[in-house]
Amino acid sequence: MEKMLTGLYIEDEKKNIELMQARFELYGLKLLGLCEYPQSVENFYEYIIENDVDFLLIDHELDKLHVSYKGIDVLKEIRKQDSNIYAVLLTNYPLDNYKTELEEYDFQLNKSELANISKMQELTAKIKRACGNRQENKDLAFMDTQNRNLQEILEQLRDMKKKEQ
Repeated sequence: MEKMLTGLYIEDEKKNIELMQARFELYGLKLLGLCEYPQSVENFYEYIIENDVDFLLIDHELDKLHVSYKGIDVLKEIRKQDSNIYAVLLTNYPLDNYKTELEEYDFQLNKSELANISKMQELTAKIKRACGNRQENKDLAFMDTQNRNLQEILEQLRDMKKKEQ
């Protein structure tokens, strides 16, 4: 059975997390939200690893959490560990407010746009495609490593055979 893709929604309003969890489930995606947020951005990656997170939804303003960082700070820290994780900026503010930070994200949407079914379909399709490509790249890298290992073993066997002759 294929693993359901799992996302982490970094958001400061619990009702938004619950709403998005229900909506994403309709599209076959699991969405996690944190009950408590770490005081430091360095602790997010550990959660991502522990929960096998495939993609991120990030609100830019996290002021209701009473933390000293913004969504972009979290993304930059996570990208130090995993530069390929798919990240979406979701915000209630005009996207023009974040022009300098938009390039850090793979996709950007205003939260109000998700009421539009076609935007929700577009977002979930982009996530699935990106995560599928990411898995294919991981699989190819694994196969390349296995191939190199087999080549080394083959060379060692050839050397052993030459020494026996």
